[in-house]
Amino acid sequence: MDQDQIGIFEAKTHFSEVVDRVVREGRTITVTRRGEPVVDIIPTGARNGMQMSRAEALSALQQLRDEVPKMSRKEILDLIAEGRPDRG
Repeated sequence: MDQDQIGIFEAKTHFSEVVDRVVREGRTITVTRRGEPVVDIIPTGARNGMQMSRAEALSALQQLRDEVPKMSRKEILDLIAEGRPDRG
């Protein structure tokens, strides 16, 4: 196993070896199904870099909030009413 991708059947058959390689080399292995990537097996420590800090998350939320158009309470209630089926 010297590639960074492995088919799902081979991954299942040699799962212990795949895990050992990920741990030993600290590299991600992509599992494919019919040639398409479906999941990555990553070293545990690698996921720490994937998580946002609280400050980054708050900053991203603020940016999103700034991008969303401001709406009045009436506009919001009208949109909610449009999405509901008549109950009459």
